[in-house]
Amino acid sequence: MNRFFRIILAATVLLITATAQAVISDGGDYIEEEGIAYPEGQSPNALRRIAIMDAYRYLSERVDDIHVSANATVRNLRDLDDVINTKVETVLRGARVISVTRESDGSCHAIVRLYLHGNANSLASAVLGETVEIEDFPPPKYTNMVSGNYSGLIIDCRGKNLSTAIAPVIKSADGTEIYAYKNVGYQAAVSNGVIGYSSSVDSGVERAGASPLVVKAVSVSGGCDVVVSDDDADTILAANRATKFLNNCAVVLVR
Repeated sequence: MNRFFRIILAATVLLITATAQAVISDGGDYIEEEGIAYPEGQSPNALRRIAIMDAYRYLSERVDDIHVSANATVRNLRDLDDVINTKVETVLRGARVISVTRESDGSCHAIVRLYLHGNANSLASAVLGETVEIEDFPPPKYTNMVSGNYSGLIIDCRGKNLSTAIAPVIKSADGTEIYAYKNVGYQAAVSNGVIGYSSSVDSGVERAGASPLVVKAVSVSGGCDVVVSDDDADTILAANRATKFLNNCAVVLVR
């Protein structure tokens, strides 16, 4: 745990025995954590500060467990790179306090939110390499197998224990990477997010547009990478040639 959050934790322990309950809202755009503090003679302002500090502490722990890729979590990168560690600490300090409420039992509940992508203070901006060399998408084997113009891609991964990642990869069954961070680059990944997540094929998939291509995942690799059949991979690559939806990160994983 970094110095900033060790200080927060120490202050919390000195002031009160506070209890926190993780409340995670994770659609791929942001994560939220909740801190709860119970009154033991503290003033309302002190109770509020304790709940907020507890929420930040839980957020820090949650962020460390997030996959950046199948091979590395945020914690792994922070341990290996002091620059990334400093950037992540800065992002955590900039997390927004969304609400602070008092309940009927006198407890104070604080919710803090950290964006995974979408702005300069997002987690993606801290953990992704800015100088990645952008690679072209692999060519499809057959270019005449797709009819119509697709606005985006939805992959149904339900039942496959898919974890959230900042930069997951989509692969064909033969192991070819057909969509990855290296294909879109830093600016697109930070602004749009490499991937969006949803719990339904029919809702929460707006980033895939009005006429998405929908395929089913064959499996999940490394906890967060998605594997599709070779035929579906070729269909995706052929469809992308027409409308470039992969270039625009118009991809949603349903879990």
